[in-house]
Amino acid sequence: MARDRNPQADLRVGDMHALPWGDATFDVVTSFRGIWGTTPDAVAEVCRVLAPGGRVGITVWGHIKRSPGAWALAPFTLASPPKVENQAAMVALGRPGTGEGLLARSGFVDIERIDIPFVWEFADPAAYARALASTGPAYEALQAVGEEAFMQSATDLARERVRAGLPLRAPIAVVGYIARKPADRLGTDRADVGEGRWSDAGFLDDPEPSADVQRLYHDDVDLVGYVMNASRLWAHQPATQGGLFDLLGQAARAGSLTFRQRGILVAASASALGDSYCSLAWGKKLAGEAGADVAAGVLRGDDDRLDPSERVLAEWARQITRDPNATDAGDVQALRDAGYDDVQIFAITVFIALRIAFSTVNDALGARPDRALGETAPASVRDAVTFGRPVGVGDG
Repeated sequence: MARDRNPQADLRVGDMHALPWGDATFDVVTSFRGIWGTTPDAVAEVCRVLAPGGRVGITVWGHIKRSPGAWALAPFTLASPPKVENQAAMVALGRPGTGEGLLARSGFVDIERIDIPFVWEFADPAAYARALASTGPAYEALQAVGEEAFMQSATDLARERVRAGLPLRAPIAVVGYIARKPADRLGTDRADVGEGRWSDAGFLDDPEPSADVQRLYHDDVDLVGYVMNASRLWAHQPATQGGLFDLLGQAARAGSLTFRQRGILVAASASALGDSYCSLAWGKKLAGEAGADVAAGVLRGDDDRLDPSERVLAEWARQITRDPNATDAGDVQALRDAGYDDVQIFAITVFIALRIAFSTVNDALGARPDRALGETAPASVRDAVTFGRPVGVGDG
């Protein structure tokens, strides 16, 4: 059909996980609801065939359940439970942060999310049922309940939404992403690395494989989609990292610290120490919780957007980091006046000290912030981190 309409076009049937073209072939690659949450590796192929500086534009289904026209997709749920679960996984790229994260991990920058106006219209219930039956998810439903039951269910559903003199109408959320492949695929000049051996994970060689090392790496992949440079460093002693994080958790619970408060403490401490890794990581987390302007302000030492009880936390974190011997009873009293009791003050201080320990190991042994982290952190957060090691150049 495509050749009939475009006889001069170079049209090929192939596998989107192994595109039949060489590296850097195209200036633009597009996909219209053809890449799914269940086919993430296809995005890496898109990046491969794009020339440096090339653009990608894709669309995916958005938040279908909240769409006014979600009713039109209901017959798909007649499929078997495993098929319905797979359908949900397929449309996951429209969830906030999911598509952006996949594009960033695949090497893209300047990622922009766009809401696409999209509406299904059908002349009548019978036309709707016939059209729906032609789709892939409907095929799975037809296998489960049979054609007659599927068509009857779809027709009955549509009859409830007939509007006199107007077509059936189903607005459904569609999301678009546009992004760019960096002119330099790595994004950072390797001249930054300096003399001697230095991988993104630091000055040490990668540790020998072991069950504990693999468990640490797998946890990273499950959590963020790649192995973090800090984990590759701490893989020399995974149990030590686990113990340190357990202690951090104990301190956070003893201090009744909210996620926002933890973000303020880490961002203030890491930036005072000059640690770019934790500043970017927790600046991004704090931005998600409190907004990018708040996070960037804390990283710059500007606490105007914090409330009084939060300002005293940021000030305490910076003071402990810069010169713990310079504290006095008045500083502790300021914490009490802000509503923190002595048990909380001790726990907060332990939390800060443990975060300083974690940052110190990373910085001393040369761990660089993950490239994906540098590319996905808000611009204002990146701009505020003018210190410490540069962002890594490779893929974790």
